[in-house]
Amino acid sequence: MNILLTLGATAEPVDGVRFITNLSTGKTGCALADGMAHAGHDVLALCGQYAQKPRLAKTLIFTDFADLNRQMRVQLGARDFDAVIHLAAVSDFSVSKVIIDGKACAPAKLKKIPSGANIMLELKNNFKIIDRLKKYAKNDPFIIGFKLTNGAAAEAARTAALGVAADLVVYNDLRDMRAGRRVFTLYRDGKSIVKYVGTAALCKNLLRFCV
Repeated sequence: MNILLTLGATAEPVDGVRFITNLSTGKTGCALADGMAHAGHDVLALCGQYAQKPRLAKTLIFTDFADLNRQMRVQLGARDFDAVIHLAAVSDFSVSKVIIDGKACAPAKLKKIPSGANIMLELKNNFKIIDRLKKYAKNDPFIIGFKLTNGAAAEAARTAALGVAADLVVYNDLRDMRAGRRVFTLYRDGKSIVKYVGTAALCKNLLRFCV
């Protein structure tokens, strides 16, 4: 199978040295990318610049939300993929303005905000890239999305999974991760269909849902 996989976090710039990001390390994405490549699949991994990188899969690096969106659009428009596995932890917000001592500036024009300056950040909402993948693609790939919550109850988990525009949703919760457990629940058509414990089990079984 030809697989496009995203992993790691976006980093939304505040100035030339500072950015807003999240907790994603890319560890799970690396395991999936390398496991699938080892199994003989052609895997292209789009990796956050500060995330772990796969050893076996082909890799390209993305920086912020806009760069990840651009690269996914280019790759999906250039070749046919059988599956898109979207693990990347994409920021819901980007910085539109940095207000320094009352003066508004664009993040791209700032080398480094002086220490001691009084700053405020104006954020803008980002759209959900996963909502646009079918439109970006030249064929009709199987879309697998990931959803992470933090201490969600069962019904809240189901509602969160329902909100992901994908053929299959892999759900996990930060509470389990902090306790050292890797528990992945797969949802299809809003229903829980199977649960896997451990990244190895997820990697071994995930692609069978693409056929």
